[in-house]
Amino acid sequence: MKTLLIIRHAERPAIQDGTVGNELSLTSNGIHETKRLAKSFPREILSIESSPILRCIQTAELIAEHHELPLTSIGRSNLLGDPGFIIDDAELAWTNWVEKGAEAVNQYLLSGTSVWPGFRDLDEAVAQMRQSIEEMLSESDDGVHVWVTHDTVVATLASRLQKTPLELEEWPDFLGGLTIRLGKREALDISYSSSGLFL
Repeated sequence: MKTLLIIRHAERPAIQDGTVGNELSLTSNGIHETKRLAKSFPREILSIESSPILRCIQTAELIAEHHELPLTSIGRSNLLGDPGFIIDDAELAWTNWVEKGAEAVNQYLLSGTSVWPGFRDLDEAVAQMRQSIEEMLSESDDGVHVWVTHDTVVATLASRLQKTPLELEEWPDFLGGLTIRLGKREALDISYSSSGLFL
């Protein structure tokens, strides 16, 4: 089976108000939970991609170490963070969090239809990501690909790739994410878990 796991990074300390928190590393609990998650992956991991942000890299490295993959094989993608595929202009997008608040931005990511300053057209951006995912999986051998990213990326994809948008209460927790499989008829089978992915 050809599978892509899109996972939010593991637990990190709370982000101080008014900051992005890119420098924050995983907590000891985050490290423990990532190791536990890595053990639940029964299939061969073919590739790992990570956001360039520290907490995502650490999560990806823990998974790679468990599966005896060289850390140098972990790819880094700005589509997964810093700024992420949903952002057109990071500074301009940040003003939305400052002026409107995190809850309003999160609701926008889940179901908004207008284009806010600094963001890409979300439906168009998700459609492009879906096409990239389909192409990657169709060209792949059987096995698992892992993308480690942030809650905003996971939530936007989960809400807009599935038939029913997510509610705010379904926002991804640490290590929550999407399991995407390529079916026999080249159709994507998509499932979402807000609290942790286990195959």
